[in-house]
Amino acid sequence: MKERASAGIFDLFRAIAKPSTVLIAILALTFYLRLLYFGQYIDADVGNFGYLAWRMAEGEILIDLEGPGKPPPYSMLYAVFICLFGPSVIGLKMFGTVFVLMAVLALYWLANQAYGGKVGLLAAFLFGVFSSGPMVEGGTVNLETVLHLPYILAIGLFLKASESGRLRWYFLTGLCAALATVVKQVGGVLFFVFLCYGIHERWIKKDPFLLKQWLYRYIALAGGALLPVIGVLTFYHFHGYTLSQLYDSMFGSNLRYIQRGHEYRSLPPSLLQLFYFRMKDILSENGILWVGTMSAAVHLGWRIRRGKGEASDRILLWWAFWSFAIIWTTGTFFWHYFLQIIGPFSVLAAYGIVTSWKLAKSLSPLSRFVAQGGWTALLVVMIIIFIKTDYKHFFSYTPVEQTAFQHEISNGVFDGYGITKVVEQEIARYIRDHTDPTETIYVWGISPQIHFLAQRKAATRYWTNANMSALVTHNALKAFQANAPSVMEDLRKSHPAYIVQIFRLEDFPELQTFVQDQYVVDKDVTFPVQPYRILLYRRRLDNPTAPNPR
Repeated sequence: MKERASAGIFDLFRAIAKPSTVLIAILALTFYLRLLYFGQYIDADVGNFGYLAWRMAEGEILIDLEGPGKPPPYSMLYAVFICLFGPSVIGLKMFGTVFVLMAVLALYWLANQAYGGKVGLLAAFLFGVFSSGPMVEGGTVNLETVLHLPYILAIGLFLKASESGRLRWYFLTGLCAALATVVKQVGGVLFFVFLCYGIHERWIKKDPFLLKQWLYRYIALAGGALLPVIGVLTFYHFHGYTLSQLYDSMFGSNLRYIQRGHEYRSLPPSLLQLFYFRMKDILSENGILWVGTMSAAVHLGWRIRRGKGEASDRILLWWAFWSFAIIWTTGTFFWHYFLQIIGPFSVLAAYGIVTSWKLAKSLSPLSRFVAQGGWTALLVVMIIIFIKTDYKHFFSYTPVEQTAFQHEISNGVFDGYGITKVVEQEIARYIRDHTDPTETIYVWGISPQIHFLAQRKAATRYWTNANMSALVTHNALKAFQANAPSVMEDLRKSHPAYIVQIFRLEDFPELQTFVQDQYVVDKDVTFPVQPYRILLYRRRLDNPTAPNPR
């Protein structure tokens, strides 16, 4: 009887240790960590994507005409989600969580394919935890949240293609890489990974027959990559947008953003100073990834140099390199940009940890004790720092505190942007409670999330004012002048129920006159960070709205 009971217990432990069981536990942990951030207030970028998707679900196809715009698949996918579950902040957070959970599975598949099950499970665990970290703004639903899945799948498929040589895997690789690129433009670095690996392979194998095969494979990859691009262009062409408008919204305006970012960084703080400042926060949260990745890079580089490297080693090293290198292109180093390295760094860190432990076993008893003890001590220290950094964000802070106290600029001084988000959400709630769903609003400022939060249409096609940001232009008023006549024409037609003033009215004289003639102050909100004051104007009751032709 005792033997049966003992056997039953051992069977239970074996079942618990199965990869599927561990993977389910990792998925549950990832979901729980993200669930803790469902209450955090959304920012302008996320709110803008939500607004575009909500309008698309309602049948109105919009693109960001002011830039720097983003490709549309995020909005398209979320529009489908809205059609099924309706528009809400909770729904938006759940939408992002679904993609992150699928990315955890994809990363396990990728790492397992490259280095085996132990590395796969550890990589999935690291990714699930650190992609949800508050220092990299993992609890938000930014573009990187959706980018993870095609970004990881493209590398996994490229590994499979490189090992098998089958054209279908190259085609699917190109398809996923293009999907990653049309989710967020930085996904295009995947093509640099493919190109660098392909050039290296061609350089090693100089057989003319292999050159022919190489060309066929990369033609198949390019064919797969064209499909999403053609699909997006065709969709928006049939909804009245020109190639020029699409190019400027999705690429041209972003090139200007990159150029301006480096001009902006010529002023204090410098590029290196800003990077150092960001890295202090990033390393306190996911230092394990960086140490593990550096350990793996050294070992894999040594293997490759000795001629023992595998295709997976070179592909993953190029993936990590380009994912990190692209962060430097904008010169701004926003915290969520570092989300792009979580995938490749998780795989390499998991490999570095598992391999270091294995190599230590081959040492003499004393050397093994020192090596494993040193690794253990280092990991424990980094885990303690991670818990000290993130615990309060996950388990102590309220949603308002998660928003207002996310990033500490210096001792006791926090990024004021979070406080502004809290104020703007309260304004959006007030507008929603005091307007009819058929009425429109206008926001004179860079806060498009107010439209999504209030669930009220923008009174104009130019609703973001993003082209006036200091990160996009050095002359905000000049940038806006090209759109001002169209904005006023739209406002006179729609007569918005509320106008939210964040920028100075004196900088938009036509709007100032329009507001003075037809609106009264409803709310005057002051707070201790920029922009310090927000005015909410309500349409005068003795000035009935004109029919809305839109």
